[in-house]
Amino acid sequence: MIVQDLVHTSHATLSSKLQHIHSRCKSSFMESKLSSIRKHPMLLPMLPTVEDARKTILPFISALKKVPVDTSSALGRVLADAIQAPICLPHWDNASVDGYALRAEDVSQASINTPVSLFLQEEVPAGQTAQKPVEKGTCCRVFTGSPMPPGADAVVMQEDTKVISGGSVLVMECVRPFEYVRFRGEDIQAGKQVIDKGKRLTPFDLGLMSALGITQCQVYEPPKVGVIVTGSECVEAGQPLPPGKIYESNGLLLQSLLVQAGANPCVFPIVSDELKDTTERMDQAIHECDMLITSGGVSVGEHDHIKPAIKALGGTIHLWRMRMKPGKPMVFAQLRGKPVFGLPGNPVSAAVTFVLMVYPALQKMSGCHSWDLPQCVGKLAHAIENQEDRHHFARVRMDEEGLIRLAEGRQASHALGSLILSDGLLGIPEQTRLEAQTEVRVIRWPRLGDF
Repeated sequence: MIVQDLVHTSHATLSSKLQHIHSRCKSSFMESKLSSIRKHPMLLPMLPTVEDARKTILPFISALKKVPVDTSSALGRVLADAIQAPICLPHWDNASVDGYALRAEDVSQASINTPVSLFLQEEVPAGQTAQKPVEKGTCCRVFTGSPMPPGADAVVMQEDTKVISGGSVLVMECVRPFEYVRFRGEDIQAGKQVIDKGKRLTPFDLGLMSALGITQCQVYEPPKVGVIVTGSECVEAGQPLPPGKIYESNGLLLQSLLVQAGANPCVFPIVSDELKDTTERMDQAIHECDMLITSGGVSVGEHDHIKPAIKALGGTIHLWRMRMKPGKPMVFAQLRGKPVFGLPGNPVSAAVTFVLMVYPALQKMSGCHSWDLPQCVGKLAHAIENQEDRHHFARVRMDEEGLIRLAEGRQASHALGSLILSDGLLGIPEQTRLEAQTEVRVIRWPRLGDF
């Protein structure tokens, strides 16, 4: 009867039930029953998977408003309106090398042994245009990018020519029609869509816009994201460290991840483990920001106040806890129409849940057309096994040969060293063993250039 009661127990009382039953069950028989329950997750209330959690979160996320910006300030911003080319690139037919523009038929028989002499009628530097058309038996000096003179249909490289007295040029190599000529619109035709809406603008995008004469574009407002770290045990770095206290690290960690994701972070002072303080700080932050991230206070302890504070402020909790490790007790809620992510307090759990859950939401809120996580592919250097009943995201390294191995140091959720020594996360499904040489996909830690 004890085991049957356990199967129908709710999430909220499951942990206490297990402890209570464990204290009563000293016999090997009852211990085996409990072990069976732990090994068979279908007997326990089912938590959402990582994918299920994303499907819950993303429908509540919307892009922010459009704003005009100068292209000189648009690097890393997300384009809100597609860019169409107002002109052709190149804007005119032009020479692709330094040399002489001519008529290909005039030098069709030219060679080192039988050079052809042409009259040099003018020189056209880049940025100027020819004053005369090229006619039979003549040529025009041009440089890379010089507009092609009327009448010319090819360019001979200057290395294949020799200037002689009397204003003539000996051509010692035949050329085909249109050789070394770049045609108007060869790269981009006027009216073509060249940059898609939802793209995070790179230096190459901005260079192209400048080449097209574009000086302004419409982008999405980047999210302003509040960060609240909770914990009466936390002390700001640089301050004296009393006994029993720890230096707070998640604020700067999350702030840096937000900058890499293209958001504008706003880190609030540390909040003590008091419901009143937590509620007041969250009330302030949600008023000032587009999204709120908290760290700590999301479990079921007496001093975990994030969920009660959300409810006290009239918010709605859509998600609590996922079938993953680390990061199981994450909260997602809405407060005054804005998303709230309650991340665990352990640094590794906070980093993992940020990358897996917050990053895709940030990309959608920023207006990006893709919310995919940066990934790379490699083969396992050794077998890796997950014997637990939840998806495990192990910290891994990839060597120069593309072999992937567990990062050095502990894989515990509080162990910051495993973050520093890793390149990313390897997701291992529950009750799964991955053999050596298995090809796997690793979620890379975000880098500044990714966004």
